[in-house]
Amino acid sequence: MGSNNSQWNEEMGSSNAHEDKIFVAIRLRPLNQRELSLNDVSHWECINNNTILYNNNNNLGERSLLPTAYQFGIDRVFGWDCSTLQVYEEAAKRVALTVLTGINSSVFAYGQTSSGKTHTMSGITEFAMADIFNHIKKHQERQYKLKFSAMEIYNESVRDLLSSDSTPLRLLDDPEVNILSHGSLEIDFTKH
Repeated sequence: MGSNNSQWNEEMGSSNAHEDKIFVAIRLRPLNQRELSLNDVSHWECINNNTILYNNNNNLGERSLLPTAYQFGIDRVFGWDCSTLQVYEEAAKRVALTVLTGINSSVFAYGQTSSGKTHTMSGITEFAMADIFNHIKKHQERQYKLKFSAMEIYNESVRDLLSSDSTPLRLLDDPEVNILSHGSLEIDFTKH
């Protein structure tokens, strides 16, 4: 296992992915064209790789009620000028690629409407799938069974993003496999 582990670290970068840990990253999005045309300003600023600053000069009363710098529990903060590739490489890659070691993996985005979740997750999915299939191509001596699903939780409804059917999914608690979604599509990418 030692040589496989060192090979894994060489290919994927030194990894903490084997630990049971949720990696918390925040990505600030740039202002969109509408916001720019209205001369809006962002109230959030990335001041370093693990701290964001709330800066609302318009309402000092509101600002005094909120902390100005958020750092606790944040593993990585990405500023508005970072690329989706950078977010993938530094925040999601190690988690996503643990599937190659036989461990289930989940990457999810949380945020308000129009905060950039779909944009970020589309890129992360594309980069992860490319890396997974490149790894499989390099290691044809092994067999892989990969399944992929994509779900959205919005207003307490779970929707399958791989299906054109917009009927909400039911979540079931199964003691054997934890929580599973009833009726969701899984794409089976199996290599023999």
